[in-house]
Amino acid sequence: MPHASPHGAPHTGAHPDRPDRPDGPDHRRARALTGALAIAALVAALVALWQTQSTPLGGRAYCWGSWPEDEAPFRRGDRDRVADEIPPAPGHPSGQCSLRWHGGRGSGAYDQRLDLHLGTGPRDAGERRSWLGELFSGGDVPLPDGLPGFTAPASGTGALVLPESCDVDGRPSVVTLKSAKALSLATAGELLIRAANQAANATSCTALPPLHLRRAPSSPVSDRDPCGIAALEEEAGTGTGPPTNTDFHSCAIAGTDTGTGTDTSTAAPAPAPAPHWAARFITTARPRLVALFDGLTGDRPPAPGWRAHGSIDAAGALVRADCGGRPTVFAMRSGPARTHTRLDDPREVFPLYVDAVAAHMGCAPLRAG
Repeated sequence: MPHASPHGAPHTGAHPDRPDRPDGPDHRRARALTGALAIAALVAALVALWQTQSTPLGGRAYCWGSWPEDEAPFRRGDRDRVADEIPPAPGHPSGQCSLRWHGGRGSGAYDQRLDLHLGTGPRDAGERRSWLGELFSGGDVPLPDGLPGFTAPASGTGALVLPESCDVDGRPSVVTLKSAKALSLATAGELLIRAANQAANATSCTALPPLHLRRAPSSPVSDRDPCGIAALEEEAGTGTGPPTNTDFHSCAIAGTDTGTGTDTSTAAPAPAPAPHWAARFITTARPRLVALFDGLTGDRPPAPGWRAHGSIDAAGALVRADCGGRPTVFAMRSGPARTHTRLDDPREVFPLYVDAVAAHMGCAPLRAG
C-alpha cells in the first residue's frame, strides 16, 4: 500500500530510471528518433530543391543547374526568365532545356532563347549522317586544348562530346547548344563546359575530373581562298579561310545570293543571315569527335587510288583515314544555295578540300594524283 510523503502526497514507488518518467530512456530514444527524422526530411528537401535547380544560398541555377542566375549568359537587368527542362539522371542519360528571358530597355530591348540538349543522335545510319550534317554548321571554332567540342557563335550553336564512359549503346553522348542571339566564343564555350559537367555529374557516368575552359576559343584567320582551297581561286562564292588547327577544320561556302561567308568573329557578332549555304566542310582528328562518325564510312575506298574508307556522291562525302597515326574524318555536305558548279559539287571539290587540309595537317597524300 502506498505510503505518504512528507508533504502528505502518496508515494507511487516509481523509480527515477523507469520508462514512465518524462526523462526516461524511452523518451530519450523518441527524441533522438524525432531528430533523425527531421534531419532526413531536411536532406530530402534540399535534394528536391537542388533537383529543381534552386539553391537556398546562391539563387536559382537554370538548365539542370548548369547556369546560375548571376553568371553568363545573363546580364544585369534580365527579367522574366522561364525554363522548361527535363534533367538527366542516373539511368536516364538524356535531357533537354529551353530557357527564355527578356533583357535591355527601350531601343536596346531584346529577347533571348537558349536550347540545351543531351542525347546520342539517331541510330539509323542515314538519319545520323543528316544529324551530323546539321550539328557541324560550317565555320565552327574548336574549343581549345583539344577539348571534344566546338562553337559557331554566328549561328548560335555549339556541341561537346562527353567521355566514352557516358556512351549509350556504343554512341557518344553529346551536349548541344542553340542560341537565338549570337554569343561570343568565350561565352558559348563556357556554357557548353558547364552543361557538360552538370550532365556527367547528374548521370554519374564518369569519374574523370570536370572539364575546364582555360582560355577562349580562337577565331580562324580569313583568307581569299574559299575554305582554304587554293585550287578554287576566286570562283563564285566565299568561305572561311585555311585551317589554323592541326586537328580540326570547319568551314562553309556561301551561295552567290548571299555574298557573305561565315562570320566567326569573337565578340558577339550579328546573327547570321538565312542559311543560304552552298557547301559545308568538316575535318577532325579529335578522338571523341571522330567517334561520332563510327560505323558510317564502311570499309571500302570512295574511289580507286584513295587511302581512305568512305563514299562520295552528288549530295555529300564522308571519308575516314589514318592521318599521321591519327584516325581522321573528312566530310562535306551540299546545301540549299548550291551553285551547281564545282564549287559545291562533292565529286569535284571534296578531293581538292581533302588535299588542302590533309597537307596542312601533315598527312601523307590520301589519294593518288
